[in-house]
Amino acid sequence: MRLNKSELNSLASNSATRFDREGLLIFSDRQEGFLWRSSEVRVERWCKLRGNLLFYLKDRDPKSAVVGVLVLENCRPRIHNEERDPEGYVFDLDFKDSISERFITYTSAERLAWVASIEDASNEKLNLLIRQLKEQIAAKTRCQSIKMGNHIDLGMPMSLEEQQQQHQQTQEEEEVETTAAAPPFEDLDLSELPICETALSCDSLPVNALGRSPNPQVVCSLLVTSGNGDNDSFWREHARTEYQEHTRSPQFLCTMRFQRSASFSAATRLRFSVLDVRERLTHTALPLGHAEVALGAIQDTTRLRMPLTSPHGGDCGFITLTSWSPDATASGVAATMEPGQSGNGPPRSSTQLFDTAGGTASSRRAHRRTQSLPPKLSVRLFVPQQCGLQRVCSNPRMRTYRLHSSLGADISVQETLLESRLCCLLPQQLLSIWIQREKELLQEISGMGELSGEWRWRQMNLLEEHLRLLKDYSQAKQNIQQLARDGVFYKRSSAKADEALEFLPVNLHVQRMWAQNDTLQRRGLLDVITVGAFTRHDPKGNKCGGLIKLLQESKSWKLEQSDACKVQTANDAVQTTKQLRKEIVELMSQLLQLASRRSAKDMMPLCNQMVALTRTLLSIWEPSIVEEGVAFIERHRIIEEPENVLMEPMSPFRKITQQLTALELKSPELEDFATPVIAPPDLWPRGQQLALMRSNSWHSPSSSLDIRAIDSLQHVVKSYNDHLRSLEQGGDRDKSHDEEESTYQSLPVTWHTETAPPGVPPPVQLIDLDEIGRSQRHQHRKQQQQHPPAGFLDTKLMSSSPSANYYRPTEEPEPLDLTQLNIEASVMCLVSKLKFFCGHCDSPAIRLRQPKAAAKRREGFTVAPQQQAPDVIVAPSPKLELDLKPPVEEDTIPPPANIKKKGNKFTDGLDLSLTTDWEAELRPSMRKLRHAMDRLLKTARLIHSVQRLQQDVRCNSLQASIMYRRDVCFSQAITSLVTALMLRLWGSELDMGYLVMLRDLGPLAYFEGLLTLYGNEADMWSDMCIAIEDLSAVNFQLVRAQGDAALAPTPRITGSRQALEVQLPVPEHSLPGNGTSISFKVTPVFFNIGINEKASFAETMGKTREQHRSNWDNYLVLSKYFGRYRKLGLGSVEAGESLRSLLGLMEQQLRANVSKNVKILHLAEDACRLMDGLRFTSCKSAKDRTGMAVTLEQCRVLVREFQLPAKHVPYALSTMRSEGTRMENVLKNIGKRKYAFNRTQVSFLPAVYRPPVGSYGKAQT
Repeated sequence: MRLNKSELNSLASNSATRFDREGLLIFSDRQEGFLWRSSEVRVERWCKLRGNLLFYLKDRDPKSAVVGVLVLENCRPRIHNEERDPEGYVFDLDFKDSISERFITYTSAERLAWVASIEDASNEKLNLLIRQLKEQIAAKTRCQSIKMGNHIDLGMPMSLEEQQQQHQQTQEEEEVETTAAAPPFEDLDLSELPICETALSCDSLPVNALGRSPNPQVVCSLLVTSGNGDNDSFWREHARTEYQEHTRSPQFLCTMRFQRSASFSAATRLRFSVLDVRERLTHTALPLGHAEVALGAIQDTTRLRMPLTSPHGGDCGFITLTSWSPDATASGVAATMEPGQSGNGPPRSSTQLFDTAGGTASSRRAHRRTQSLPPKLSVRLFVPQQCGLQRVCSNPRMRTYRLHSSLGADISVQETLLESRLCCLLPQQLLSIWIQREKELLQEISGMGELSGEWRWRQMNLLEEHLRLLKDYSQAKQNIQQLARDGVFYKRSSAKADEALEFLPVNLHVQRMWAQNDTLQRRGLLDVITVGAFTRHDPKGNKCGGLIKLLQESKSWKLEQSDACKVQTANDAVQTTKQLRKEIVELMSQLLQLASRRSAKDMMPLCNQMVALTRTLLSIWEPSIVEEGVAFIERHRIIEEPENVLMEPMSPFRKITQQLTALELKSPELEDFATPVIAPPDLWPRGQQLALMRSNSWHSPSSSLDIRAIDSLQHVVKSYNDHLRSLEQGGDRDKSHDEEESTYQSLPVTWHTETAPPGVPPPVQLIDLDEIGRSQRHQHRKQQQQHPPAGFLDTKLMSSSPSANYYRPTEEPEPLDLTQLNIEASVMCLVSKLKFFCGHCDSPAIRLRQPKAAAKRREGFTVAPQQQAPDVIVAPSPKLELDLKPPVEEDTIPPPANIKKKGNKFTDGLDLSLTTDWEAELRPSMRKLRHAMDRLLKTARLIHSVQRLQQDVRCNSLQASIMYRRDVCFSQAITSLVTALMLRLWGSELDMGYLVMLRDLGPLAYFEGLLTLYGNEADMWSDMCIAIEDLSAVNFQLVRAQGDAALAPTPRITGSRQALEVQLPVPEHSLPGNGTSISFKVTPVFFNIGINEKASFAETMGKTREQHRSNWDNYLVLSKYFGRYRKLGLGSVEAGESLRSLLGLMEQQLRANVSKNVKILHLAEDACRLMDGLRFTSCKSAKDRTGMAVTLEQCRVLVREFQLPAKHVPYALSTMRSEGTRMENVLKNIGKRKYAFNRTQVSFLPAVYRPPVGSYGKAQT
């Protein structure tokens, strides 16, 4: 109570205060005596009871000073003796956690009165009475089917059961549709024109008994009826203004909009209640008065002044409603037009303008008067065009304001908070890519076959690791799919530590501010993506140092272990081989299409590209590395004779690998590269498959059966792995081989033998390049739906499919030199035929590599018969050179000196005049080339698995944990970035200048962080640094959205971890019509400044050096981006000078190294806005500190661009923070309208980041 000593003293000594009870009470007071002796004495004091506060004065004089106060909570009055004691009538107050207090009165009636008053004084008693009253109202409501009381005053919305009962009764009796009592701003359509918009002001409000002016706030409510009569109605809150302190004539900044979609019409009854807010922390308010009016009366006039009726029936001041509504003809035209589109292209203006009746040019330029609200205010209505905003965002929350500029003009401000529709879609696509990768690695390891010695344990350890990751990714995808089916588009900040949804960004929202200054003829948008830190939250709060520390440990480990570098090199080579093979197959598909049209002119450029890609493909792998890997497999693989496979018992390794068939671990490229125009089927099929698309199959939900199978198999692998580890360490050495085998005899056997049992579907047959027609593709999909694919270790499937991308466990790899020769021969044959069709009948064959001595073939290596190619060059001519120049005249080509016969063997016997089907001539060579490339990829994957097996086990575990944490952070980051890009492409107008900037430079993405390098937030900052840096490697491509795709535009993510590509759909009219595609990359920068109390501790302890170094590095990136921006001539000259000045100031601030230097953030915000960049603001949960930062940035934009006076900034800032959309964000996340700050934390915040009084308190972060 010491903190509120003056307030309590003022309350107890104020003569105007009404007390519940006053009188004399005899206290048992303890007084200190001589030599520390204490004694109890009886003291007569005057006592005052106010609520649950019992004040006692110095003596019996009612005007004496206040000595102390007792808080009557957790206490109970008790009477020991009904009769009179010698001292008087005694009663005790028994407190729960402290000693009892004794009081004495002179009469029995006084004692009973004091006991009754004290029992009714506690908050517990008051809550009980309120609860009983609610139960009585609910019981009477159920009996009489009417709504009693004023719900807006009690804050009691109708329950779901009551709404259902009311709806059912109305349908049975009258069959009339009821008016639903939906909460405000639900299903808000931003493109809808409002009926009208109203600004409010009051004047002549009454003062209290002490002459103090009230703290007014206006609440608007509407009368909701259910159609059963006048009695079945109640008032429901629609909107409220901000609260102003100590004024009788307030002018409120918040305005109110009335829309038809919210059940408003001209006949709707409205009540404007003026409240006196006595205490902001608990929102305690007393009604001053109210006024009722129909909405039609407000709509018909621009200014309406009404008297307020007090609760006692008298007048208590006036309320003025200044309204504006769209013109009848203009609104009709705008209502029929789709937002963001017109008949012949994009909208020309971002503002719909409506003049109210009687408005003139002179009246619109009039200055303010000193009245409560001038009659000249708001004579124009501005409605922003939202384009396709609600196609990419949902669940909008909107607030509108009317501010005053320094020149007397009005600034119309609309603040909108939206959720991203992509929050759950993009992480699912990423998880599908990572699930596919884990399946590939499982196939690589299992395809090595059973190894001997310690390598078997290492092999099982890798299997266990990838099964764990596969289960985690699959479970995460299933959880996100369930959340998406429930219609949820964001992850609440209170659930940020939930591991089930850790791939989703925390509290991802779009914060949009639209502003218009009619006098300056200026309008603008400010879009900020608010999102929680990109990190993996540990539910137990354990610290790991973040990704920066983990990557440094991994790097130091790689320096010690040379095998780690080989693994990374082999992985990069595999990914490069896959990418080159994909590009070559796509080129072959285009060549077939051109061949069907006999278009020889367009075939040569594609042929040159294919030759260049093939040359790169042949130079990826070093023969020495491949030979080492093949030798390792030859030494350690356990090979059994085929005739003994069915007779001898199956080993545990084979039984475990056979369980992988339940996971459908087939190669995703199996069908993809065999048929380039068709995508692979879904990774997690569910009964009947959907239509195939050219993308990763992320759209189909995964089955819970798959996850259970993965979990069961992982447990079996872990048990067997522990058993092998114990054998390696010397335990159970005497255990016989039979006992080891019997341990795993319970594993079901699903090994496919040569003779398949009846009822088993045949293996999948690949579509060849001969079957590219639409009818053949449809038939292939139909067969796949009828016959599910077999397991990946099926011997028949692996041997009969030449395009299989993995070796069988018993198959020996093909020598690298033979594979390269087959690729080279196929390309030589294909190019020769293409040049023959283009008119070069006598052109010699090409040479892709420099001739070298034939390498000796390793003994014991055999090539499967189906993999042999007839066109293998054994002794190529050393004088053949590459001829890729455009066709020229035949007489200008000098014949080679050492070749007597023109042409080559690939085109011998061909007659151009007799060859009608070019496709039939090209398909055999293309088929051989594809098969040869598949064998090269099989060898590459085998070498990669060998390198991973030879790596240290601890390094594998560390890299797996780093990779998973990095995937979690990257998923959150890329979802936020794509949301910002889609918002820019669909939520506002696209001009050609912005598209040119995307094509030539790429956008700037500025991430503003408010994290502290102390405690767990230090790990969050580390994770964010790496996740944002990873965004720079993602490639983006703009594609046209046509038809149904334009109604719900959805980006697609393809590729792998090392090469991700995101296809962004854009409105059809936005892209140029020349058919050119626009690809770009983003330049991300991340500036972080801690602002809370922990930031002060971190600076004191010297833990901000890494933050300063990171900010400086990002400043250098920003400076380089500005240099490229200026070289391309983007932006105006004035903007360039401003940017140069801003970057100079930022450099000065960075060199100053000041504590909590938030000016760095403000300068980066201004630079990003001038270069039309993307804005992101983050803290731990994107709720409290983020809300302070976003509202501050909005006010700074209003001051800099719309001439908001600096003296009005504190009030506008307080209004946006207490009544704006950021408070709606807090309510959505924690269910309370309280920022999670306490008074101590607020005192450590910079002054411009402090929330207003009453808007913060004890709440969940």
